[in-house]
Amino acid sequence: MGFKKQGTEKILTILSKDAVIDGTLKGCGPVRIDGRVQGDVDIEGDVFIGESAVLEASVKGQNIQVAGRVIGGITAAGCLEIMASGVVEGDVNVQTLQVADGAILHGSCKMRGSSAE
Repeated sequence: MGFKKQGTEKILTILSKDAVIDGTLKGCGPVRIDGRVQGDVDIEGDVFIGESAVLEASVKGQNIQVAGRVIGGITAAGCLEIMASGVVEGDVNVQTLQVADGAILHGSCKMRGSSAE
């Protein structure tokens, strides 16, 4: 739901596990983050947060998959998926939410649903 299967969508930007960003990461297209970010992440596309990633940031994107750690709010226009290794410490605002067994979510969740006509 929301995510394409692994390998079917080309990742345009990769932040490796040794990279650190202090500030704002903005862009469009799919982004994979394996490093550390302090600040804001604002992507007009899908965001994949790898197991080695640590984000002390607010994160915005279309569909967001978290396998690492996010300390800050998350806004997903589509789906937020927290994998078994994922930790989210902050409030989330999403269309749909998937939380795997073992995942951790500390915060409130606001889900936007389609209104009945």
